[in-house]
Amino acid sequence: MNIICEFGSCFIIISLPGPIKRRVRALKKLQYETLKIDSEFYKELFALEVKYDVQHQQIFSKRRDIVLGGIEPTDEDCDWPTDDDDISLDNLSERLKSTANVTKDTSNKDCQIDVKGVPDFWLKTLENISLFDEMVQDHDRDILKHLIDIKCVLNTGEEAGFTLEFYFSSNKYFTNSVLTKRYYFNYDIPSEDPFGYEGPEIVRTKGCVINWHPGRNVTVKLVKKVQKRKNGGAKRTVTKSVREDSFFNFFEPPAETLSDDLVSSLWFVVIFPG
Repeated sequence: MNIICEFGSCFIIISLPGPIKRRVRALKKLQYETLKIDSEFYKELFALEVKYDVQHQQIFSKRRDIVLGGIEPTDEDCDWPTDDDDISLDNLSERLKSTANVTKDTSNKDCQIDVKGVPDFWLKTLENISLFDEMVQDHDRDILKHLIDIKCVLNTGEEAGFTLEFYFSSNKYFTNSVLTKRYYFNYDIPSEDPFGYEGPEIVRTKGCVINWHPGRNVTVKLVKKVQKRKNGGAKRTVTKSVREDSFFNFFEPPAETLSDDLVSSLWFVVIFPG
């Protein structure tokens, strides 16, 4: 008898005696029962996340106010150790010094910076998230400076999942004040490969239409091509739209099945929305 075991699933290389086959079937059924328990566990885990999301949102609301300059944090709010090795904070400090009016107060060593909130907070955040950093192109950055908040809304019911909401201030690029991307979960154990079940899958998405102002759509570029006429007549110039790499392609539903890495990253966003 030769049996290969991998991740709890048994692959039979040669035929087993009937009694042992019967026992193996019983073991597979027991394994399937554990997967059913796992499926219920993930459903309850998501319900728990929904329960505590109310508290998350209270904190995120205050975060938004600080980022936009609606409130100034108190001394108690700022009671957090600094990190001399925090490159992002160092870069942000240098950026503020170069873009804001900085004056020296001779009676106080601290600089007075004439700027509200934390400029470009969400642009810098996206550039430091592995899920998004490669998606952000140079032509996206001016638009993302208008990004004022990102929310993760947990969707319950029969079509459980989550929606990422990106809020923008008024800008010259598009009329939308919010762009959304909806993700749908499936908790079912796949019948074609039950023992490959590792938890809920993101099975489909729903993007949104971006209402671009004329000439401002960064997801396409116009390319001019000279065509020769078959009958030897005069040449003509044809202009066609070509898809351009852009962060804002994110809001279109993917044409292919989501990659495992992307699914894992998005699930992390839901479990740890901060």
